[in-house]
Amino acid sequence: MTGETLRHSLVLIVATIGTIFMLISAVGVLRLPDAYTRMHAAGKAATLGVSGLLLSTGIFFIHEGQLLRMIALIALFFVTSPIATTSMARAAYRHRRSRRRLHLRHDEMVEAVDQE
Repeated sequence: MTGETLRHSLVLIVATIGTIFMLISAVGVLRLPDAYTRMHAAGKAATLGVSGLLLSTGIFFIHEGQLLRMIALIALFFVTSPIATTSMARAAYRHRRSRRRLHLRHDEMVEAVDQE
């Protein structure tokens, strides 16, 4: 097995894993019952899926120096994804607070929303 064939096999394996995570994320977004669980599916599985696809792209174009760029994009995605998911969760909470009772003993978000 030559180095080129090994590299292409690695690209195929990593891209397949990333695609499977993206598929799991899409099924979760379509099938899960409420906004919070859908955000969980989109946040976790999609992050791993996008990371797998970016990593496979970096490995495929390694001779052109794209691997470091893809690793930087993966790091950026891991930093920004939790912030976006938290913002969406807060917006969903504020929107649904008057219509749906959450089964919580202590709701810290009520105090935070009331102060704003």
